[in-house]
Amino acid sequence: MASSTTATTVCPPFSFAAKYYQEVGGSCIRQSSFFQGQAVLSQGVGYSVILGFGAFFAVFTSFLVWLEKRYVGSRHTSEWFNTAGRTVKTGLIASVIVSQWTWAATILQSSNVAWEYGISGPFWYASGATIQVLLFGIMAIEIKRKAPHAHTVCEIVKARWGTAAHVVFLTFCFMTNTIVTAMLLLGGSAVVNALTGVNIYAASFLIPLGVVVYTLAGGLKATFLASYIHSVIVHIVLVTFVYLVYTASSQLGSPGVVFRRLMEVASKSRVCQDPISHVGQSCGPVSGNYKGSYLTMLSSGGLVFGIINIVGNFGTVFVDNGYWVSAIAARPTSTHKGYLLGGLVWFAVPFSLATSLGIGALALDLPLTASEASRGLVPPATAIALMGKAGSVLLLTMLFMAVTSAGSSELIAVSSLCTYDIYRTYINPNANGKQILRVSRCIILGFGCFMGLLAVILNKVGVSLGWMYLAMGVLIGSAVLPIAFLLLWSKANSFGAILGSIIGCLLGIITWLSVAKIEYGRVDLDTTGRNAPMLAGNLVSILSGGAIHAVSSFLWPQNYDWDTTKKITMVEKDKTELPADEFEEEKLKKAKLWIVKWGVGFTLVIVVLWPALSLPAGVFSLKYFTFWAVVAIAWGTVGSAVIIALPLMESWSTIQSIFAGMFTNDRLMEKMEEINTKLQTIMLAIPDAERLCLLEKEKARKKDLIDEPDHIVPAASA
Repeated sequence: MASSTTATTVCPPFSFAAKYYQEVGGSCIRQSSFFQGQAVLSQGVGYSVILGFGAFFAVFTSFLVWLEKRYVGSRHTSEWFNTAGRTVKTGLIASVIVSQWTWAATILQSSNVAWEYGISGPFWYASGATIQVLLFGIMAIEIKRKAPHAHTVCEIVKARWGTAAHVVFLTFCFMTNTIVTAMLLLGGSAVVNALTGVNIYAASFLIPLGVVVYTLAGGLKATFLASYIHSVIVHIVLVTFVYLVYTASSQLGSPGVVFRRLMEVASKSRVCQDPISHVGQSCGPVSGNYKGSYLTMLSSGGLVFGIINIVGNFGTVFVDNGYWVSAIAARPTSTHKGYLLGGLVWFAVPFSLATSLGIGALALDLPLTASEASRGLVPPATAIALMGKAGSVLLLTMLFMAVTSAGSSELIAVSSLCTYDIYRTYINPNANGKQILRVSRCIILGFGCFMGLLAVILNKVGVSLGWMYLAMGVLIGSAVLPIAFLLLWSKANSFGAILGSIIGCLLGIITWLSVAKIEYGRVDLDTTGRNAPMLAGNLVSILSGGAIHAVSSFLWPQNYDWDTTKKITMVEKDKTELPADEFEEEKLKKAKLWIVKWGVGFTLVIVVLWPALSLPAGVFSLKYFTFWAVVAIAWGTVGSAVIIALPLMESWSTIQSIFAGMFTNDRLMEKMEEINTKLQTIMLAIPDAERLCLLEKEKARKKDLIDEPDHIVPAASA
C-alpha cells in the first residue's frame, strides 16, 4: 500500500517518540525493549528503599503501638494481638481495606491491561475487583450477628460444618494466602530488580523483613496503623502521577494530547514490521478492539479479562482470612460502612493510576515488550519517561508501600489460622492467652521466611505476576460460594460444601489445561496464561463449586440456626469500651439492609450500568475521553482526601490523649494512673458494698420481725 511505503520512509514515525528509534543503514529500528536490561537507579538506592523504609516502619509502627498502650491504656493480650480489640472505626477499617487490597498487581497489572486493551483495561480491573469488597460488607455484618466472638473464617466453618469441612477450607485459605503472597513478592522483586539492579532473590527475602518486625511487635493493630500510613503515601503518589499525566507534564499534560497520541499510535496506516517494531511491542490497531482503537470499551480482550478478574478476585476476598480478620476487628456499627467506603476509594487506585500511567505508556509510544509488561514494568517505564529518576523513586516507594502493607495482612491472616484453627483446635484446646500470643509470633516469623523462599522458587520456575493473577480464580474459585453460603444460607450442608469445593477446583483445573491443549496444542506457562484457557477454567471452578453445594443442600438441607457459631469463645474475656446497644439485633439487621442496598446497588452501577452506557460511544470522541479522564482525576483526588482525613478525624480524641500524655510530666502521669487505679478499685467495690449493706438491712428487718411478738404478748395480758 502507498501509505505503508510512505510510512517506512519516515523515521521516527512519531516525533514525540524519537529517542526510541534510530536509522541504521537506511532502516528505521525501534529500541528492542524499554529497560534493555539496564537499571535506572543504583543498587544502593534499591537497598536503601527496602531496608530503610523497612526499618523505619518497623520502628515507627512499634512506637505508635507503644504510645497507644502507654497513654490510651490498650491491653496487649492475645485477643488484642489478633483482633485489635474489635473496636476499629469506619475510617481506619476503610483505610485497611484499601491498603490490604492494594497489591503489587493493583499498581502493576492494572497498567499492563491498560497497555494491552486501552481504556477498557483499567475500568475492568477496577470494577472487577471492587465489587467483591462491596459485597463482602454483607458477610462482615453477618459475622457480628452470627459469630460475634470468632477469630477466623475457619473457626466458623468448624462450628457449623465439623472437622472434615474445617480441614478442606483451611487448605483453601492457606492456598489463597500463598497465592496472594506470591503475587506481592513476584511483582515487588521484579520491579525492584528492573529499577535498581538489586538481586531479585535478595529482594524477595528483604522486602518482607520490616513487615515481620512490626507485625511481631504489635499484631493486628500494628498492621492497621502501618496500613494507614502506607495508604497515605500510596494516595499521595497516585494523585501526583494522575495530575502529572493529565495536567502538568511537558510531554503529555492534557487529555487532548493523550487522545491525539492514542489515535496516532493505533493508526491503521502505521507500519509494524520488524525492525520498525518488534514482536510483543504495542504497535498499530489493537486486535479485538472496535476499529482497533485504544479509546473504546468495545474490547473483547478487555471483557474477557474483566470476567476472569471478577471470578478470581471473589476467591481472594471471600477465601482470604485477612478480610474476615478485618471484619472481626471492626466495631459492629462501623463494619458495613468501612467495607463500602474502602471499596469505593480503592476503585480509584487501579482506575485512576492505570488510566494515567498505563495509557500514558501508549501515548508516549514506549518500546515496552510483552515480557516486560507481564512482569509489571509498564508503570515504572511511564514514570521514568515523564520524570526520570525521580519518577522511578516515587514508583518504587509506592510499590514498596503496597507490597509491605498487603504482606502484613497476609502474615496476620496465616498466623490467626495456625493459632486458632490448628494449635487451639487440635493441639492445645486449653491454651491460655500467653501461649496463643507466643504461637502467633512464631507463625509470623516462620511465614515471613516462607514468603521469601516461595518468591525465589517461583522466580526460578519463571512464573510471572500476570500468570499468577489470572490463575488464582481457577485454583480457589470453587470455595467462594460455599463460604458465602456459610453465613447467608441456613440450608447449606457440610457434604455439599466439601464436595463442591474439591470437585469444582478439580474441574476448573482440568478445563483450564484441556482448553490450553486443544486451542494451542501444548500445555506450558505461555499457553495456560492466555485468555481462553483462563476464562474457561475460572468460570468452571466458581460455577461448579457453587452448583454442587446448592444442589446438595436442596436435597439434604441442614436447617441450621447458628447456635454453635454464637458459642465460639474468646481466649481472654477482653473488656470492651463498646456500648451494649452496638450488638442489638435490630441495629445489626438495619446495617445488613443498608449494605445490601448500597453494596448491590454500586455493584450494578460499576459492572452493568457504567459499561452499558459507554458502549454506544464506540470509539470515544475527544469530549468523551476528556470526561472519562476528569472522572479518573476526580475519583482519585476525592478518594485520596477521604481515606487520609477520615481516620484522623475519627481518632482525634485518642491522638489528643497521646499528645497530652507525651508532653505531661511522667511522674505526674504515674500519680494520676495510681489515683485512677484506686478509684477504679473503689468503684468496682461499690456494688459489693451495696449488696452487703442490703443483706445487713435484711437481716436486721428479719430480727425485728422475730423479736416483735415478744413485746406484743405482755401488752395483751395486761
